[in-house]
Order: sequence, then structure tokens, then C-alpha cells
Amino acid sequence: MTAAVAAANIVLGIAYTSYGIITAIDMKRGWRTMGFSHFGAAWIFMAFTCGPHHLEHGLHLALAGRVGGPLDLAAVAIGLPFGVIWLLLRLEALSGGRGDRFISGTPWYLAIGPMVAAVYVTALGAAALTLLRTSEVGFARTAVPNLLLLGLYAAIGAVLFKTQFENRPIEGGWSVSGLSLGVVFPTCGLMHTVHATYMSTGLYEYEWHGFTIDWLAVPAAAYFLWVVWALYRGTLSDWNRAADRAPQPIVAGRA
Repeated sequence: MTAAVAAANIVLGIAYTSYGIITAIDMKRGWRTMGFSHFGAAWIFMAFTCGPHHLEHGLHLALAGRVGGPLDLAAVAIGLPFGVIWLLLRLEALSGGRGDRFISGTPWYLAIGPMVAAVYVTALGAAALTLLRTSEVGFARTAVPNLLLLGLYAAIGAVLFKTQFENRPIEGGWSVSGLSLGVVFPTCGLMHTVHATYMSTGLYEYEWHGFTIDWLAVPAAAYFLWVVWALYRGTLSDWNRAADRAPQPIVAGRA
């Protein structure tokens, strides 16, 4: 169990950190012609806090004797495929490819998505509450940044999915890049919730570098939430909207 949780977190940490590197390369390429990108900057801040969180956690599991919990594996295993999909699409775009795929209509596997998500979140939440009720340690104040990140990441995911739902009648389908990014944020919030749960049961101990990373992630997430909300409302111009076009809702996941 510990080896699986460690490996999944390390892979996810590498993927998230790679987001920041790829976005930095994109911004450098387009800076002279398109100027500063709030989406790009916010995404870099997000990637360079979320990625190190998972890398630090995975390395503690692999090398420092931390014992992995099954809820941690359940949370990471759901988010990992979508994070890897988004990374591969960005790598494709960086090499001059399409960088996205389009799903026409609403196939069955997308139609049942909300129901599957509701069952998954309910089961994970019930398991976490059961652990907390039976724990003799009590709530860990060091888990506060993880709970703040749950709220921020859930809000970001809501904006991204709202964009996808509003674009669907216009586009006639769904953006794989947008859907993947929409899943990444709430699942990352669930991972932080599990981390907070295990800190409160004593399975995961406090250590200052992870605590520092999580607090740095809070303003990074707040900045990203402001950016995607402003882009959705049409009150912020960025690279994903040509200067000579009327403001349109963003296609989530396209910086």
C-alpha cells in the first residue's frame, strides 16, 4: 500500500510540476507578441505548489518511513489519469500539435459522469468521517491549509465545468482538455482532504516543508480562481481571446 501511494504521488507530482515548466516555456515564446498572461502566471504558481506537495509527500512515503493510507491511494488514483491526459495534450501542443481532442454530443460515459462523481465523493467523505470519529488524536490545526485548498479547488473546478456546459451547445460537444482540467482540480481538493484526515488521525505527521508548501498553495489557488472567474465573466483579456473579438466565455484548459 505504501509503495503504491508513494509511486502515485511521485508520478502526479512530476506531472503537475511539468505543467509549470511547459506553461513557462509557452509564456516565454508568446511574451513579445501577446504580452503577459494572467492564466499562464496563475497556472505556473499552481503547478509549482501542487506538484511539490505531491513530490514531498511521495518521497516521505518512499524514503522517510511514512505509512500510506488506502484513502490516499483512492483519491490519487482517480485524479492521476486526468492529470496525465492534460499533460500529454499540453506536450502535444508544445510540439506543434493540436493539443486537444473534441467529443461530439454527450456519450454515455460522460452522461453518467456526475452520478459516478457523486457516489465517489459520498463514499470517500463517509470513509474520512468514520476515521475522524474513531480517532483519538482530534482535528490537526496543521491541516487547515489543506481544507482551504479543498474549497478553492472545488470552486475552480465548478467554474471550469460551468464553462464546458455553456460551450457545449455552441461547440456541439466537449473539449477533452477542458474536461480533464475540470476534473484535476476537485480531485486534487479531495487529495488534500484525505491528507488533512490522516494528519488528524496521526497517520501523517507534521513536517515544516510540506506545511509551508500547502500554505503557499492557498494564495496561488486564490489567484487562479480569480483568473478563471474573470475570464469566464469576460472582464479579463488574455491569450485565449483575440483582441479584435467580442468577449466570449473561455474554453477551459486553453491558456
